[in-house]
Amino acid sequence: MFKNLAKTLCVVAALGAAGVAAPTAASAGDFRATISIGSGGVELVGHRGHRAHGRHIRRATCTPGKALRKARHFGIHRAHIRSVNRHSITVAGRKHRSHALVRFARVRGCPVIAYR
Repeated sequence: MFKNLAKTLCVVAALGAAGVAAPTAASAGDFRATISIGSGGVELVGHRGHRAHGRHIRRATCTPGKALRKARHFGIHRAHIRSVNRHSITVAGRKHRSHALVRFARVRGCPVIAYR
């Protein structure tokens, strides 16, 4: 038992010294490590940050599909995308036998900017 405890302490000390010696390498890649000591021994668990690494993730923005679903929910029949740009999505269709046009902002929740 003493040998296992001695090995565990040596590993923890070595990992602690390595963490102190190289703080710039750890911060450059946004890499965080956690040391877990339990009944299975010492385990080094590495965690990457929630970065996309070169690609932009747009989860919380309004997409053309979401805009179409929302327009159909408003009661617009034969809804189709008329235009898409950086700031808005325009959906056109029919409502109560007349032409309907809805413009949604490209932010979370697809808020309505204009309705004709």
